[in-house]
This record gives sequence, C-alpha cells and structure tokens, in this order.
Amino acid sequence: MLVELLYCSVSVAYQITNVDLEHILDSARRRNLEEGITGVLLYYRGAFVQILEGSKESVENVYEKFIGPDLRHTALNKVHQNTIAHRSFSQWSMGFVGAPEIESRMPSTAIGILMNTLTDESKSKPLSLGLNAFVSIYNQMRKSPYK
Repeated sequence: MLVELLYCSVSVAYQITNVDLEHILDSARRRNLEEGITGVLLYYRGAFVQILEGSKESVENVYEKFIGPDLRHTALNKVHQNTIAHRSFSQWSMGFVGAPEIESRMPSTAIGILMNTLTDESKSKPLSLGLNAFVSIYNQMRKSPYK
C-alpha cells in the first residue's frame, strides 16, 4: 500500500543558506533511496512544505525517526496522510523547489511547478488530496509578506 504524507514546518534559523539546504537534501535523498521513498520539498521564506510517498511503514519511519526530531525546524504539522494509487514524484528521491523557482514567472503558479515535476502518469490524472493541499499551502506562502 502506497501513502503520501504532507507536512509543514518552520526553520529555526532565520535564514537557511544554500549550503544548509544542500546538506538537508543530500541526507534526505540518501535516506529516501534506502527506504524507497519519493517526494518533493518546498522551502520558502523560512517555511518547509514536504510531500513524502512510499510504503506506509517507510514513510512513517522517516517522519517519526528523522523529520520529527530534526532540530533545524519547529512547528511541525502533519497536514495530510492518505493512501494513493500511484506515485506522483517517482523520478525523485527528494525533489526540491526553492525561492528562485517560486519567485520566477515561469512557471508562476504552484500547478505549473508541480506539473513540471510530476511523472507522466500523474500529469494525466487528477491531483491527489495531498497535492491539492500542497498547492493551497504554496499559494498562501506566495502571498505572505517578505520577512
């Protein structure tokens, strides 16, 4: 059984550097490959939004043992967890969307960014509940004032 888990959190550091993000992504990608997890991480203005996909056991293991205790973020909020029929990010152990992609005009919408990153199978089907929630959160983040 495949599940998707969507969570949000806030960076403890006021400004995370590109080096910090690279460390986060490197360790997440290695761990996700080992666990058979795919997904995408969005970081913008101090906020993280992430979707994880994989077996229920693997996703919950990573969330509870690695993401939850990570001291680099706070205000952890599991927004959504549900079963899915297929992976939307099967080509990525951990895709990443950061400020340059969000602030650029191409694509200028969350749907545009997601459609560029989804698998061909996912592009031809309606968005899952988790992806719809991701889009909603993303749009709220874009509208928030700069820190």
